[in-house]
Amino acid sequence: MHGTANKLQVEIDKIVAHYMDICAWREYSATRLTKKGAALYVTQHGVFTRHSRRCWAYVVGQCPETDVRRLIVRENLYEEEGIEAQSHYLKLVKMGVACGHTAEQIHNAKALPSTRAALLIWEELCKDRPWIIGCAAKASLEQTNQVHCSDFSRVEGQRWMDKLGLTHDEVEFWMMHDELDKEHGSGAFEAVTRYVGKVPGVTEEDVLTAVEDSMVAFNIFLDGIAKEADKLK
Repeated sequence: MHGTANKLQVEIDKIVAHYMDICAWREYSATRLTKKGAALYVTQHGVFTRHSRRCWAYVVGQCPETDVRRLIVRENLYEEEGIEAQSHYLKLVKMGVACGHTAEQIHNAKALPSTRAALLIWEELCKDRPWIIGCAAKASLEQTNQVHCSDFSRVEGQRWMDKLGLTHDEVEFWMMHDELDKEHGSGAFEAVTRYVGKVPGVTEEDVLTAVEDSMVAFNIFLDGIAKEADKLK
């Protein structure tokens, strides 16, 4: 089983790397990033973050495995919501304020059509499918900081400091994600690889399909922000 798990992880990493390589937001961020574009990103990521908690809760609600439920509640729900000092959302708000928005603008932001489409994909994967499908779909988003060619959050944090003049404290959201996603993504995917083949009706191919569907949604989400950011003056 260990060899099978390693092989599955390699296939997952290939999918994540492919979709991060073709992500339009990364090209926008590298070449045309502005504070208005960054502020737009924050509003949409705020919508995503609030929705993400619900998706993880759907996975927990469907999962019969105590160890997996405990992992998700500890690392993806309580740690990020129950401990205010560690709240990803509040750190995101701090970063958005540094980019020129008010906290109220972030709290009340409307989702772009592309963001709404991406959220619908994640909700379907997590709410109405076996728990291992939702777990794989959500964990794949945290793999973007583990695949060697991505390091998405660390790179973004450095760009926002270099291009926008933000401080390390103001981009704490990015830097915190760089570290925590490496821990959370590993834990969630270890659960997936440990239970794949044990969940009735779910094959390894189903898991890989869920990962790809999730990464397609992530690109819809990010590329929609990049497209809208290019319209800002």
